[in-house]
Amino acid sequence: MIVDAHTHIFESGRGGPFDLPSSADDLLRDMDAAGIDMSVVLPLPGVATNDHVARECARRPDRLRALYTPEFDQPSTTISKMAAFFDAHGPAGLKLHPRVQGVTVNDSIMDETLAWAEDRGTPALFDVFPWGPMLDNPAIQPMAYHHVAQKRPKLRLILAHGGGFRLMDGFMVAKSNPNVWLDLSVTPVYFKGSSLVGDCAFVCKRLPAGRVLYGSDFPYVRVGESYEHARQWLDAPAELAAEFFGGAAQRIFSL
Repeated sequence: MIVDAHTHIFESGRGGPFDLPSSADDLLRDMDAAGIDMSVVLPLPGVATNDHVARECARRPDRLRALYTPEFDQPSTTISKMAAFFDAHGPAGLKLHPRVQGVTVNDSIMDETLAWAEDRGTPALFDVFPWGPMLDNPAIQPMAYHHVAQKRPKLRLILAHGGGFRLMDGFMVAKSNPNVWLDLSVTPVYFKGSSLVGDCAFVCKRLPAGRVLYGSDFPYVRVGESYEHARQWLDAPAELAAEFFGGAAQRIFSL
């Protein structure tokens, strides 16, 4: 099974840098064209709510699985809302976006959220692509998650985008902590033509098979473009490729 471990859909039906069709049906069409069997769909504040993503994925549970983004606007209700949503919809894990949500791993409510996830055996995927006004904030960079992984060794942590231009930091965090995985969505395409693409292949081959996941970041990158590019730069033995393109995601997200 080939799994795209990092996609988005837009409630507006269009989105991404080129304002392209980006509904769940558009994602499915891209998946069909590229030969992708299943996608993990991530909510994103201001783009697609938890309810919308869960509802759209429920229409095609054989092809789409939803994650859940905790609501931090009222910290006193974050855990109770999250628990109720999991009981009702059973998402495959958490998606956390410190840059967008304004809450980092240094905040107590984030620690409470991760304690809840660790207790339930729920994986937590973090955006760790430094960008924008928070570019130089160490709390959103890959190294910030070393402490989290050490504190919560039973929590499965996925560092989305591998850390972007700080990919080697992400690599060292994963190498130092067996409960950390890397998701290489968007980064190889964003840095296409640079030495960072070669670093993506290096990371996949130096970490044990099953510790790095393929993702496109649809609609920011089209599924076909991302998948074909990944097949070119990975150039790995069949066992490693099978883990990268789906095996690892199947186990982590119970697909």
